[in-house]
Amino acid sequence: MWRTPLRLRLTRQIFVYGAIVASLAAAAPVSANLFTHILREAGDAGGKSATHGFSHLGPVGKAAAHLKSISNAPKGALAAHATPEGHWQFVNREGQVYTAGTADEMKRALPTLSPEVVGAGETKLSLYVSEDSIFQNRAALDQLPHDAQLHVVTESGAYSLMRTGAGSDTVLKAQIKPNLIVNLSERYLFDETISYLGRTLNKSNMRTIALEPGAAKRVSAAPKLDPVTKTPLVDQLDPAHLASAFGTLRGQTALIVGRVENGVLFATPSKGAEFSRSIDELVTAARENDVNLVVLHSDASRQPGGRNWLWQQIEIGGMSDAANTATFGDFLEALGARRGGFQLSASNDGLGRVHLSVAPSDTSASVINDATSLLGETVGTVTGEIVTRSADLYGRDEAGQREIDERLIPGIPTYVQIPYFVALVCGLIGWPVARGWWNRMWLRITSRDVPMERQGRGGRLLRALPREAGFVLLFLPVVGVPAFTWSVSVQVWNSVTAPFRWIHRKFLRRTV
Repeated sequence: MWRTPLRLRLTRQIFVYGAIVASLAAAAPVSANLFTHILREAGDAGGKSATHGFSHLGPVGKAAAHLKSISNAPKGALAAHATPEGHWQFVNREGQVYTAGTADEMKRALPTLSPEVVGAGETKLSLYVSEDSIFQNRAALDQLPHDAQLHVVTESGAYSLMRTGAGSDTVLKAQIKPNLIVNLSERYLFDETISYLGRTLNKSNMRTIALEPGAAKRVSAAPKLDPVTKTPLVDQLDPAHLASAFGTLRGQTALIVGRVENGVLFATPSKGAEFSRSIDELVTAARENDVNLVVLHSDASRQPGGRNWLWQQIEIGGMSDAANTATFGDFLEALGARRGGFQLSASNDGLGRVHLSVAPSDTSASVINDATSLLGETVGTVTGEIVTRSADLYGRDEAGQREIDERLIPGIPTYVQIPYFVALVCGLIGWPVARGWWNRMWLRITSRDVPMERQGRGGRLLRALPREAGFVLLFLPVVGVPAFTWSVSVQVWNSVTAPFRWIHRKFLRRTV
């Protein structure tokens, strides 16, 4: 008689937990985020292991490890680092170290570490300099030959350096891409810039907004797609509701075009007169709603049409896989290619936000710029593109973006997810204790319900599903830590008292 109830209980448990696992597996964004997180960690581990061979060399070892991984670097290239004592350390691909403290010793660096290159007639240094040397000991760069080719090595790669001036007046710029140059002022801001430019540009999260009076008061959470090309369409928005409309774009990027003068955005709709909005108002609204804001400065304040020209312009820049592999750096590179290059400078915008200012890299060629502007505006009138002179990017800083990237479940902060999963694991370890508490609580709640024996088999299964889901997903994380503590305490007590119980059973217990 006992076998049938047992089979029913086993069948019910298998069905319930199978349904819970299936429902969790159906959450594609969660599993995708988790898988991406694991792959990224594995990639970082691989990169760190590659630098292990030079780790004993300190900062210069990091530069040497990166140099060894570059296939297109000059044959006689050396890693370099300026020490706090005022000396320069040079390392070749084989890990051989040479320290120079004087100008004569500096001249012997290349012959000592790369004699075959000097024998071939090459005397020009190509140096991959550590990031510490650039930002902590910039004056030491004066000791290097002025014709030396310099590159700065960071976590994300090596970038060509351009320097002007001398001593404390040395001005350094890094060429991130052929048409993108970044000013090197502070290390924190440079790292923020590199991080921002490396972020993935998701087509579905890049929303181009056209300001049109009388249009919609809100922007839809998901973009509308062109039925033929499947590219996102331009979102038309009433400018009177511009700030409040950002609430539906949380976590996305809003792109707005207009003429910017003295902190004011001027826009000309398809019908009607030109109007203006304060840039500070837009920046505040973007920050409060966690929206990345991109303001493109155009000589003409007209608004983009119904077709999203943004992705066509990126395709013109040579990016065939813009929807999947493009980054913000690629986006600015494509725009800069049309304007002869951009120069970037970063500033801390406060409250976990960073501001990237994008301006033309060469403002002296005014005649060429005027001719390009005239031609660009003429082409823009025909094709519907907006010709961009400069831009401002307002978005999360590196720490905020990293926190979002590390979330296993999108939309829920890590400071909520981590305690939840820790408590859930503790609850799984203390399962017998937590289960006993749950059964007693559930019995009190359902004491007046219909007995299980009077329900059909399907009814029992359907009744058990929400109950077991509530136990695993809600009750178990809440009581997980106490259940784990109690379970461990019981196990420790049983282990400590086991010898005494054995002695009692063996010698002291009287048998009747």
